[in-house]
Amino acid sequence: MKHGRPAAALTFALCTLAVAAAADEKAPADFAASKGVSAEEQLKRRLLARVRTLPGTDTQFLVGGYLQVDGIASRKRQDGDEQDTFIVSTTPFGAANRDYRASIRQSQINWVSRTPSAAGPFWTRLEANLFPLDGTTAPTLNQLYARWDEHLVVGKTYSTFMDESALPTTLDYNGPSGVTFVRQTLVRGRVGIAKGWAIEAALEDPQADVTAGLAARSVSTRAARPDLAARLRYESDRGHLQLAALSRRLDATATGPLGTTEQRVEGTGVSVSGSIALFHADTLMFQAATGRGVGRYFNDPLSSTGVALERDRGGLELVRTSGATLYYQRKWSENWMSVAGASTLWVGTDGLRSPESLRQVVYASANLLHRLTPTLVVGVEALWGEATPVDGASATNVRLQLSVRYLIF
Repeated sequence: MKHGRPAAALTFALCTLAVAAAADEKAPADFAASKGVSAEEQLKRRLLARVRTLPGTDTQFLVGGYLQVDGIASRKRQDGDEQDTFIVSTTPFGAANRDYRASIRQSQINWVSRTPSAAGPFWTRLEANLFPLDGTTAPTLNQLYARWDEHLVVGKTYSTFMDESALPTTLDYNGPSGVTFVRQTLVRGRVGIAKGWAIEAALEDPQADVTAGLAARSVSTRAARPDLAARLRYESDRGHLQLAALSRRLDATATGPLGTTEQRVEGTGVSVSGSIALFHADTLMFQAATGRGVGRYFNDPLSSTGVALERDRGGLELVRTSGATLYYQRKWSENWMSVAGASTLWVGTDGLRSPESLRQVVYASANLLHRLTPTLVVGVEALWGEATPVDGASATNVRLQLSVRYLIF
């Protein structure tokens, strides 16, 4: 739900169910979102008429979800086990077979509850689907948190370093490569400082990076403390603007023929993002982010460790990873919409990297979405991706996806 205004908005809506149920016959601004603020607002809107109260309490709760079937055709089968989402960094550089598949892994179940108290409402939220990013179909917990009014969030949800209001609606599950996207355990506080303005700060699960091989050495990293994230946010009827910052501390160990080297490295990142409401209910969404040692916060695992060997001294240094995303959402009519745009993610020239290591990926998509009935959404999406390694070669892939979503409440 949209940070800064969710509690007040839903409290008012729960008190006006008759009006909300009637208004629900109209399609929301984004009726096909599966994650981010748009999905949270869609969930609230669709479930208002089904609100229930736990017997013997004043706790109100909403339960809902959807079944989704994706039909996917790819020019090249991606490297690795994951095939049901478009991950550009897994584009094969050699010969590869075409790939055709059907998937139900995006199907989702949701829970929202609200309990009033003298200190303000207490909220809980759960979201799960069948989409672990390892190619399997298994229950996956995406969000599970508790929130006190607008002031405090504890649990697993969207990272403070990302902007859940700037996520474009793609039928592809993973989405643009260069946008920041992480859901993890955190403790986050929020303070409103002026009309439309708020500051949020959080301690977040660092999820220390995986072991990797660099030249003749193997490198492993572990977190020395929680990640620190903060954002300054402005919201109005015309859109929003967000400035976010991230700080990480990692202990890295490099092991090679000459022994073991240990080093503490400090990672930092910054992001600017937002959305602008335009004519005909259209929306422009954007983000630009960069940082050293923050590669795992981006949506494509182009740089998993964020650590490289220094060129001269043989020590370790952090790799800079940068991403840029620009998408346009067009509302053709009440029940028709399109979302199109592109995103890029690239790794700097820091340290020693093998010629076949990826330097940049580009992701582009365009779709057409239609709400056939209040509970049935269909869409088609074309995707294109290009991966470029350090040696300058490139490989591309193309995918077409058809999705059908049936809402169950």
